[in-house]
Amino acid sequence: MKKRFKWNSQYFYWGVTAAVVIVSAIVFYMLTSKWPAMREILRKFYKSVSPVVYGFVFAYLLNKVMTFFERVFLRRLCARLRPNSPDKAKRLTRVFGVLLTMALFLSLLGGALALLLPRLYGGVESLVARMPGYFRVAVDWLTRVLDANPDLEAAAVTLLGNMTDNLTNWIQTGLLAQANNIITNITSGVFGVVREIANIGIGFVFAVYMLYHKEKFAARGKKLLYCVFSLGFANRLIRGLHFVDKTCGGFVVSKLIDSLIVGAACYIFMAIFGMPYAVLIAVIVGVTNVIPFFGPFVGGIPSALILLLENPTDCLIFVVFIVIIQQIDGNILFPALQGSKSGMSGFWILFAILLFGGMFGFSGFLIGVPVFAVVYEALRSLTRARLEARGLPTGTDDYEDIAYIDDETRLSVPRARGDARGKDGGVTADGGADIDGGPDTDGDDAPPT
Repeated sequence: MKKRFKWNSQYFYWGVTAAVVIVSAIVFYMLTSKWPAMREILRKFYKSVSPVVYGFVFAYLLNKVMTFFERVFLRRLCARLRPNSPDKAKRLTRVFGVLLTMALFLSLLGGALALLLPRLYGGVESLVARMPGYFRVAVDWLTRVLDANPDLEAAAVTLLGNMTDNLTNWIQTGLLAQANNIITNITSGVFGVVREIANIGIGFVFAVYMLYHKEKFAARGKKLLYCVFSLGFANRLIRGLHFVDKTCGGFVVSKLIDSLIVGAACYIFMAIFGMPYAVLIAVIVGVTNVIPFFGPFVGGIPSALILLLENPTDCLIFVVFIVIIQQIDGNILFPALQGSKSGMSGFWILFAILLFGGMFGFSGFLIGVPVFAVVYEALRSLTRARLEARGLPTGTDDYEDIAYIDDETRLSVPRARGDARGKDGGVTADGGADIDGGPDTDGDDAPPT
């Protein structure tokens, strides 16, 4: 008689696991193959919710300032103002905290713009006004070089003629035909700038609301997590969010303060040496310093070229200063502000910048390192926890130059160096060292048990 097949939990879990893997692979393939369309959908979605995103970012960055004000003096002050009503004292503390934080932020922002914009505009205006002079100097130098080299002059004249013909054809066939598109793009660009400014203003309104009700937002989020997921998974998820806040938030805040210090130091240095365009170059260096790894090059190269047109000596001094300040920033200032290093090597930092920059453009350059730092730290913590649960060493140095780990003692066995051990990577049949610690080719080296 044929036996009837019975399902049990083992087969069920195998089937569910296989189904999840297949579905995940299909979803991953669809996302990668349709990435341009997905990116366009995500871009439109972001444009719709950008005021909320701005509000969340402002609230997240200003929350630490508001918490500091409340902890230092506002709680005691409001408790004295409302001694018989703790609830009113708490609400009054939050109102004063939000108002004081936003007033401080807007005052610093307005003061910085009032101080920088006139000088920044003056520097740009002066640079534009001097461009004809720079052009004449370049033309005179090129003329002297060509006069001394007739063959080079003939080649330059031919090249210039070809460029002129191509430019004329492009103007007649390309530029005029695309005039309507160019005007449309310029108009949409202007509207885009106005829209972003409006979104930032709305974002401040959202930030005020989020700061005032931050405990309620956090409570509702936790309530939703415990409703959807199991108790253990929800607890792990909340701990993970705290970890993200500590890692990513600390990186972002530290980087902003670090960039402000670097920009101010650049301005002070250039003002002391009497270099031109001090405000303009300091703003360029400070803003681009937000980008990890590539920031010094992005800001330093165009700034050095601006000074080179004005005074080569100033350019040389500025380049030396940028190299020194970036070394101090990367090795002393930023690690001190962050409290602890991310633990990632330069390879992973460069990998994160290239990966996220290629996927998300300029915003990817900004968020790539902190986001990847969260993933990196999470994987490192998970690896450490699993190794500790198995009773294995957790340090990377513990796995250097070992043959294997003994099953019984859980201790690492070092790789042999020149002795005749045939089990753990001693010597091969021909007397040479067995590099990888495994069995050699002639079969006389048994694998470790």
